[in-house]
Amino acid sequence: MIFIERNSVEIPEVLQNGSPKLKKELEAAIAHYADPTNAKKAFKFKVYSDASVKQALIDMSKEKCAYCESTFLKTYVGDIEHFRPKGEIEELKNTGNSKPGYYWLAADWDNLLLSCRNCNQKSKQTTATVEEAKSMGKMNQFPLFDETKRIRSHEDDLEKEEKVRLLLNPCKENPEDYFKYDIESGVIQPKKRKEFLKQRALSSINVFGLQRTPLVHSRAKKAVRILKQMTRVERRYKDLLDSLEENDEQKIAACQEELDWEIEDLHSFLDPTEEYLGLARQMIGEFMRKNFQVDITAA
Repeated sequence: MIFIERNSVEIPEVLQNGSPKLKKELEAAIAHYADPTNAKKAFKFKVYSDASVKQALIDMSKEKCAYCESTFLKTYVGDIEHFRPKGEIEELKNTGNSKPGYYWLAADWDNLLLSCRNCNQKSKQTTATVEEAKSMGKMNQFPLFDETKRIRSHEDDLEKEEKVRLLLNPCKENPEDYFKYDIESGVIQPKKRKEFLKQRALSSINVFGLQRTPLVHSRAKKAVRILKQMTRVERRYKDLLDSLEENDEQKIAACQEELDWEIEDLHSFLDPTEEYLGLARQMIGEFMRKNFQVDITAA
């Protein structure tokens, strides 16, 4: 999971303030849920599904899932994911009051993300720590640290709920502040120790299914590729140090050029379009600080 810059793309015209379609649908949704007889009836939202919205989300997330960082468009069109569920809230089913969801945010640009099927939809999968398959995928989940702060209407104060939101929003929080990766296994782990922040990391891992077996294996394979390139850099660096001792200017220049090439190849893993950028930034960041006293976050 990596930070996504929402301002990197323009808000689709259909979702901009003043859009007739947006205004009409929002007014209809508010009227629908204002009628007590419609409390448990679904409202058909359409505006968010405009083709321009999907394309903007694809561009914003660099063609990757906003949650697991996997590329998938070659096999699946992708989901327009509502960070706050528009129809109902799964956690509230036991109270008999799961509907409505955050209906007023159904076409709110700040509430939309691109997601792969496995992060967004329910399916039975195994995890890196539990072999027995269990249902995973976000769907209508939206857990809070304090359920008493839950808002249920467009008239409520969203900012109060924001303070107790448990799911990480990759457009608001920097996931690198919350997660670390085990390089050998590919397992994602909480970095924070304070209870609320740790719970936010754990909830995000569980709800988005970030520990599912195929995903963990893919991260581990990526780590192996990065480690191999690090080894190449170390070898070229040693060659350069040896040439400096020999004081052979021609050899020094050749070794420096080869080292630069290998470092450039290592940095290619940091391209924004690469999968598992969070893992790569952790590994390469530590490597560059240790060996070259370079802080990649300052670049």
